[in-house]
Amino acid sequence: MATKGFKVTDSERKSRVGIAAKTLDDLKRKTVEKFKLGLSPDEIFLQTQDGTLVENNEYFQTLHAQTLLIWVKNGEKAPTDAEILYKTIREVNDEYLSAGEKVQEFFTEKMKNKVFKLAEVLRGIDGDKAKFSLKCDHPEWFEGLDTNAKTKEDYMFRRAQDRIRTYYYKTREELLKECPTVPQHRLRSLIDELQNRLKLSKFNGHFFDRRDDKSLCDTRGEFTCQGRWNKDKCLYSPPHSINPYESREGRIVFQTWNLDHVIERSRAVIPQIVKALNDAECTIVNDRETSVDVKAIYNDLFTLHNLKFVHIVCHDKGRHSTKKAGPYLLY
Repeated sequence: MATKGFKVTDSERKSRVGIAAKTLDDLKRKTVEKFKLGLSPDEIFLQTQDGTLVENNEYFQTLHAQTLLIWVKNGEKAPTDAEILYKTIREVNDEYLSAGEKVQEFFTEKMKNKVFKLAEVLRGIDGDKAKFSLKCDHPEWFEGLDTNAKTKEDYMFRRAQDRIRTYYYKTREELLKECPTVPQHRLRSLIDELQNRLKLSKFNGHFFDRRDDKSLCDTRGEFTCQGRWNKDKCLYSPPHSINPYESREGRIVFQTWNLDHVIERSRAVIPQIVKALNDAECTIVNDRETSVDVKAIYNDLFTLHNLKFVHIVCHDKGRHSTKKAGPYLLY
């Protein structure tokens, strides 16, 4: 395994330290040493800026060099930069923000040395720079990023990959943790096949890449909200839209948009996967064993067959009770 450099900070973002490590355990050990923590490496976790926990070495190896990671104590979770900035904006102008639902549009993800004034967000952004792609042509777009991407498209491609990888590793962990009674050979085979399909599709990085004709945005980089899980479209007029290619602020606010499972991943898809794995083990049709429908599972977990890209206002985290998963059996 190659050594990669990471930037590690605490939950309050008070200090940032560069640490080189080969494995997750190595990085946790060095984090304890560098920050002089009175804790063992097993008593801390590392999370990404969007709140995703780096729970295993396999996921750790997918992280790019110079990724910013936040250490937290076991059982705790650091607020994301979006939450920190939103809280600060509310404190600055709580009366205005409480006046209407437009508050949701002012979420932003990065706060380093200053808070963006609300007026700057409201005033709008010069959209002419959206056409620029290279870092040398629009350097302020890349300000504050820990990335070696040379173009906006490369950076956005990786952000889409990150979201899909998160779904894969969460699914993998839940299946391995919650399903000790499931036939393990079938479970391992399914997990491996899902990963292989994701590798072939490059973890669907094209979702956010405006160069790709299968992207969720148009050629200029404009994304339009696809509406709540139980609606055919965004019901707001005009519909929510955003172009993260236009500005640093747009790129930051874009982090609050969600790839939402219409048929819920944890509540619906995973239980049906477990059922299919168990049923496949004991069901015989015409003297032949049944098999698990890997393609259908893959589509429900990782593709636009079951994913909608939505503004935070249209992201309903309640139970999607009318949407059922499976059955994931092939006879």
